[in-house]
Amino acid sequence: MELSKDVLLKEIQDLRDENKRLRKQMEELNTRDRLTGLLNRGALYERLEYEAVRTARGQSYLSLLLIRISDFKALVEEHGRDTADVLVKLMSQAISESVRSVDIVGRYEDGGFLLLLPDVQPNKGAIVSERLKKAIDKQISPMGIRIKYSVGVRLYKGEPINELLSEIEKLAASSEVEGIGRAHR
Repeated sequence: MELSKDVLLKEIQDLRDENKRLRKQMEELNTRDRLTGLLNRGALYERLEYEAVRTARGQSYLSLLLIRISDFKALVEEHGRDTADVLVKLMSQAISESVRSVDIVGRYEDGGFLLLLPDVQPNKGAIVSERLKKAIDKQISPMGIRIKYSVGVRLYKGEPINELLSEIEKLAASSEVEGIGRAHR
């Protein structure tokens, strides 16, 4: 049985459409963290570069927050990887639900999240971090596991991105050493 030209053209178009859909799905998967669905580190870095340029051009502000579970490795050893993954998912949900739609949230490391807060006044980053800590505590409290986390808050001042990330990591580490759960800026 021969297929008509119209049927063949329709099948070719359907295959093209499916290929386009799959390509778009692949692009999405390449930018998302599989556990949380948040932006992965690479996509987060790209967005940070974009926001830094936009901020410099628009004479606006960009604040960064790094929220990190303190001693994530010990948490995994004590409670297991599955439990740690559940905690990371719960934290990601709490964070995502507590920020504005223009804010950018991504998984920065195993137990850490980086938030980009465009157009936030310089002193508001610390206020946002306090609100996020409350939301995280509320979200994970039903699990009966108390986690400690540190927060670094930093305003972008035009420096190279690598320096900015290094500085916010230092601030989060200072928060961990000097006072768990205390935001450092």
